[in-house]
Amino acid sequence: MRSTFIACLVALAHGAAAQSGLPPTVDSSAKVTKLATLPRESYTVDQPFTEGACRDPATGDVYFVDQNSNKILKWSVADSKLSVFMHPAGYSNGMTFDKYGKLIACADERNQLWEISTNVTKSVPYPQPLNPSVGDKGKSGNVVLPEYSVIMDGKYNGKLLGGPNDVWAMPDNSLYFTDPYWSRKWWASGRQNQQDVNTVYRVSPDRKTLTRALATFLTSDGKAGSPNGIIGSPDGKTLYVAAFQGPGSGGGETYAYDVGTNGVLSNRRMWAQFGSDGMTMDNQGNMYMCAPVSRTGVTVVSIATGKQVGFIPVPEQPANLAFGGVDQSTLYITAKTGFYSIPTKVKGAHLVK
Repeated sequence: MRSTFIACLVALAHGAAAQSGLPPTVDSSAKVTKLATLPRESYTVDQPFTEGACRDPATGDVYFVDQNSNKILKWSVADSKLSVFMHPAGYSNGMTFDKYGKLIACADERNQLWEISTNVTKSVPYPQPLNPSVGDKGKSGNVVLPEYSVIMDGKYNGKLLGGPNDVWAMPDNSLYFTDPYWSRKWWASGRQNQQDVNTVYRVSPDRKTLTRALATFLTSDGKAGSPNGIIGSPDGKTLYVAAFQGPGSGGGETYAYDVGTNGVLSNRRMWAQFGSDGMTMDNQGNMYMCAPVSRTGVTVVSIATGKQVGFIPVPEQPANLAFGGVDQSTLYITAKTGFYSIPTKVKGAHLVK
């Protein structure tokens, strides 16, 4: 009996160590490297806040935002240089690339979705801010920006959305995005939530029709949740949606849904006892999550089991992450004011074309 008890304790200790240590997808000698600290500009709202990491499939470059500074930035993997790709940028938040290589951004200032070209620019009148008392004050004249179009105007049934937070492009070119409501300083003064539920929406493949993909979004205790991170499986058959709220042991919960004909979501199930901001997957069946746990870092979870398989410590709390580089073997992490990377032994998962 005693030997069995000791064996159980050893097994539990080994399991806890495996969860708290680096995942098997990262070499034990690998280190997280800080690539950049974002500066506080005169127009930055409070402090810089990096988010929205995603990889350009054509080049391997990584795009991300400093939302509070109203910028989209580009990390060039060829020369390891960071540059401002777009400013102003609609206070963009979550981003992804679609199957045609267009950058899709949750343009938070006006609750829109934008489709942005990475190689065509255009001179346009300087975008005037909704709330010039904070952040960007606006300017007269023109500014050269990447060419972009508004593919979702920020309203559902004639009412403002809560604020698109994260977006995922499916293999059929449809888009799913999460729509919580977190009041922003750059919004028009006095704005309130106009929607009766904070949930997940779908934009049709032709980008002409907006529907509610989920009528409600509840956590496992039956309370109204705020969806945050969102990602689909490479084959487009499963969609994962995370919430910071809920009784999950890892600071929220993440649910999986089957994606059916015409994008209908069904068979909701609890996938993991972790919430997350941005998420990404590798090609060996693991999810990398920005879970609000007690330590700052990346929680790595087996997609098959929903159980934690490791943890990557990061000096600041991550908000988003993406595999980047030509071979997709480097994990890039946006965290508060910083931009980080760590080499891995795996590659990012690919969307089915």
